[in-house]
Amino acid sequence: MIKKSLVMGFTTGVLMLIGLVVQHFLAEYLTLDEYGIYALMFSWVGLLSVFSLNSFNTIVTKASAQNYPRFFKTASKVCFLFSILGSVVLLVIGFFFETERLNLFILLAIFFPFYGGINLTESYLLGSSKFNKYSVYMITSQCIITGLQILSVVFLRGVFWLLFITLLSTSLINLLMTFFIYRSIQQEKDENKEKELTKYGIQLTGIGIFSSIASRIQYVLLASLAGTATLAIYAVAQIIPERIKGLIKGMLNPPSVWLASQEKEKSVNIMRKIVPLFLLLGLIGTALLALILPIVINLVFGQKYHEAILYSLVLLIPVTFIPINSMFGSIMIYHSYKRFYTKLTLLTNVVQIVLFIIFIPFFKIWGVIISVVGLAIITTILNLIWFYRLPQKSIKKTILTMQKSLKVKGYETIYFDGKLNGENILKLIETDHLSLKEKYPFWANIFKRIK
Repeated sequence: MIKKSLVMGFTTGVLMLIGLVVQHFLAEYLTLDEYGIYALMFSWVGLLSVFSLNSFNTIVTKASAQNYPRFFKTASKVCFLFSILGSVVLLVIGFFFETERLNLFILLAIFFPFYGGINLTESYLLGSSKFNKYSVYMITSQCIITGLQILSVVFLRGVFWLLFITLLSTSLINLLMTFFIYRSIQQEKDENKEKELTKYGIQLTGIGIFSSIASRIQYVLLASLAGTATLAIYAVAQIIPERIKGLIKGMLNPPSVWLASQEKEKSVNIMRKIVPLFLLLGLIGTALLALILPIVINLVFGQKYHEAILYSLVLLIPVTFIPINSMFGSIMIYHSYKRFYTKLTLLTNVVQIVLFIIFIPFFKIWGVIISVVGLAIITTILNLIWFYRLPQKSIKKTILTMQKSLKVKGYETIYFDGKLNGENILKLIETDHLSLKEKYPFWANIFKRIK
């Protein structure tokens, strides 16, 4: 588990650094308005991501983790075909509402099914626990795309060519990977599982309509109410907090997948024991990030975006809650707590949209920040209330022992060999007590006290 988490952390960290490199070149060679337009175009892609059935990514991960990778084939077909509707919507927006940027919307419409419709490779590799292959794929593909983006922005200049190169390279990689994975899966089709998983994916997509809107509408509102230059400042401010969120979620993918493979009661029981630890880790991580963030923004983006530093520091607050909320999300989705997940998702996304509509016209960037930070706190509180109201199944108390044959009356014993590895960390998380008569490694005692 440690090795897998380190691989994921390394991968996400490298991707973050690659992303900052390309952002440096964008900030250097694009004006504030051009940078804002580029961010706006991908905001429209995110806003319409519901048409690419992006919730099927979660279902592909779930299916692969539960030994049915065959669903990748079905999901790829369904997502590609449905995403064509997204292309139609982009054309309508370009021709009737964004005529001054019509050429850019035509580009988005052409590539949308390939950019967003067939991008399930990551989900398949994660669900199949192929973390090394995932790492190679993500780093290699991002290096290729980033290299082409830098060449484009340096030699071709302008948003059109940057957008064209980004969409073309990503789409070709998506096509190639989908083809190779499709050919490699030989598992027989299970009609019952196909129907169940497809139905679940459609349900999540329905719920995700508001998620797509809530995640990107602030960019569109900022661009229309305050201009693309203001949007560029906000886009820079949120980059590092969002990349850090991605880094944390990436490192949590292995334990999330592991939880998905466990019985529901066991997953919930383990989760109860790690809530305080994850809240503490989030708090410490956020405090450390606040110290280095101003330096990073100045180095990557320069004085032109100095205004973004304060905004970015405040946007770090939600990072505190990412570890615990990510694990709550894994419990909800992978163990089918659909009723609460549906209510929570709809409520928070509707509230987010309403807050954006109310605050952005008056406070511009601060309106976005107030909404984002406030909702992160509200979501965490609702998650905690829901989780601790779950019925707790009576489970026999456990005690950790370094003696294989030791039996303790009234306890289930768990053997622990003292080595620092993922299996032993999970044993420390699961166990309720340490034996007072045994000498454990220093790191185990520290971990147990923190937990």
